[in-house]
Amino acid sequence: LQNLYKKLNLKNSKRRHQVAHAFTLMMEIINACEASYRTFRLRESKSEKDLQKQDGMLIYVLTAHPTEARTPQNIDLFHRIQNIMLRILEKSGEQEYLLSLIKHNLKLAWILPITRHEKPQVVDEAKHIFSIIMRPDVFNTLLRANRDLGTVRVRTWVGGDKDGHPGVDEKVMKACLQASRDHFVEAILRLMGTIEKDIAYLDNKKINLQLKEFNQCLKGITTLRANDYQHVEALNKQIEKFSVVYQTIVGADNPRLRKLKSIIELFPGLVIPIEIREDSEIIKQALNSDRPLAIERMLTSLKEICGADKLRNYAQGMIISMCESYGDVLNAMALLKRSVGNLSIPVIPLFETAQALEDSSQIVAQMLANKTYCKQIKNKWNNRLEIMLGYSDSSKGMGVLASRLGIARTMRSLDLLINKSSIQPIFFHGSGGSVGRGGGSVQEQTSWWPKSALQIYKATIQGEMVERNFSSSEVTLSGVNKILSNLDQVKSKKGELKLSSVVESFAKIVELEYVRKINDNEFFKMVESATPYSYLNVLKLGSRPSKRAKEASLDFNSTRAIPWVLCWTQTRTLFPTWWGVGTAWKNYKKDSAKSAAIKSSYKSSAIFSSFVRVLGFTLSKVDLNIFQLYLSKSNLSSAQQEQALEDFQVEYKLACQFVIALSGDKNLLWFKPWLNDSIELRSSMIHPLNILQIIGNKTQDLDLVRKSVAGISSGMMTTG
Repeated sequence: LQNLYKKLNLKNSKRRHQVAHAFTLMMEIINACEASYRTFRLRESKSEKDLQKQDGMLIYVLTAHPTEARTPQNIDLFHRIQNIMLRILEKSGEQEYLLSLIKHNLKLAWILPITRHEKPQVVDEAKHIFSIIMRPDVFNTLLRANRDLGTVRVRTWVGGDKDGHPGVDEKVMKACLQASRDHFVEAILRLMGTIEKDIAYLDNKKINLQLKEFNQCLKGITTLRANDYQHVEALNKQIEKFSVVYQTIVGADNPRLRKLKSIIELFPGLVIPIEIREDSEIIKQALNSDRPLAIERMLTSLKEICGADKLRNYAQGMIISMCESYGDVLNAMALLKRSVGNLSIPVIPLFETAQALEDSSQIVAQMLANKTYCKQIKNKWNNRLEIMLGYSDSSKGMGVLASRLGIARTMRSLDLLINKSSIQPIFFHGSGGSVGRGGGSVQEQTSWWPKSALQIYKATIQGEMVERNFSSSEVTLSGVNKILSNLDQVKSKKGELKLSSVVESFAKIVELEYVRKINDNEFFKMVESATPYSYLNVLKLGSRPSKRAKEASLDFNSTRAIPWVLCWTQTRTLFPTWWGVGTAWKNYKKDSAKSAAIKSSYKSSAIFSSFVRVLGFTLSKVDLNIFQLYLSKSNLSSAQQEQALEDFQVEYKLACQFVIALSGDKNLLWFKPWLNDSIELRSSMIHPLNILQIIGNKTQDLDLVRKSVAGISSGMMTTG
């Protein structure tokens, strides 16, 4: 690595950029290959018999952070390449021609920029995720999944997530709603092209009149404006009328009109509904402010668009970030009632800190004792009480193990409490793609959930995971089927979470060690000098600020959870998932009774064994040689560099020993050995990008750093 650093350091700026571009594109090709192969295997192996109607409900909530750093053009080119590769795998013929198409697209990818050079606006992020979810193949698959598998719904935070985001207000919210409306109009026009052709064959005056009236109604919904819901209702009535006339004349339903009905069933406002989110302190300020704050203006604007009674067609909830008291819930209810006139959308507390998770049962008990709140639950919210659980901030504050145990305890306690009131709980999981923010396979995530959380699965899909989860119709359908059928496959957990005292004490040691580390000022000097965090704000990766505060110095309180995980992903250390585990194991392995007890708990506890598996996956991706290089090129003293590296090496080695001791296998990925091959094959391909990132930082070449961030993210399969 040091030799490669010297070699690249001698190159001129142009050559460094070429190398960064080349390796980043190579990582994109690898990802496209894996996505193509995954789709190919699904087409080969999946039979229609595997897809059975389920009783469950699935709700995807699309978000734009961690924001996709790549340009829309780059994303489109590699989606094309992925589809061409699939045709080659299927031996569809014309191999040379298909290879020439790949080469042409790669030529374009070489000429065009990989990353954005201007900071994206919120509406850019909305357009990006909508362009994926509303791609005809993916959109049609979601319609089919809702028809054949179970209830499927899609929501978004983009345009509604005001929490800590200075760029979100009522104008941005309307622009994002308009962005999704544009896609719906385009989808309807595609269907109408075929319908009009059928009608032309008939040459019937009555049906021609229906077509004319329909097209007139369609013009009414093109632009989102005041009382938009009335125009959507008029279109819906026209579809019903159109269907009756068509069936009377032809003697059969028109399949395209039937599809239009399916679209409106899924999206009754002909937009992807947003979810409003704001910090509890800002909600409190809004109630006492002389002038309406942005959050109140957003709610008022929504009422103008959809009226008080049709609000849920456009917005599905008001989420209270950093909800830490019953008063926070009352404030949100008061603001919603003042702005909209009623409580037609659910008020959803988000518990995301250690203290909030601990206090959640008391807060929810007070909510259930509130007659007005319970009346809304039963009359307006389908007898469902929704609770959001935040993985990112809790993991950032106390490490992944303590976070997951805290969330598991909270979920099981609230499940009991809410069910006693004869109300159905919905647990909304604010998890990201990376393990450090609650990610992992569906099986790992859900193996310890209560039954209610499996009956209605609701989770955020963030950043590049949107593209990955909806990369093809087969992948989309497989993901939906996997989640909806999970209720029958996973043994649901009931009652309070029961953990052995040995796991509790082990987790406490891990948490204390993690908290001790992140509260060490010397540690944050290292973070500022030897990770990308200090210059994330100038990289224009996303519309959100990289820090919560404007202070020049970096400390724990000023960091945001998503960039925090991003910087550990970029340096290949993945610190929040495993730090402290080694220290805890060092204490336990000396005591044969304790080590035997912890091994026994691994076999009997679903949540603990799930953590051990995701820990093994994380440790297998760590490369401390790369971290050593970041340290060696930082402005830390030699003694500081050596101490930091030694601390990480010791903790990492012990954490690996812990996984091996519990699993009984020397391979950290014993449960998915093929994944180990993928990680090893990728790893050395990422090295030049890490080196170029360090050089770019030292030379203040922000374009080079930005390009390397995108490349490393592609290689690691997550920005963070």
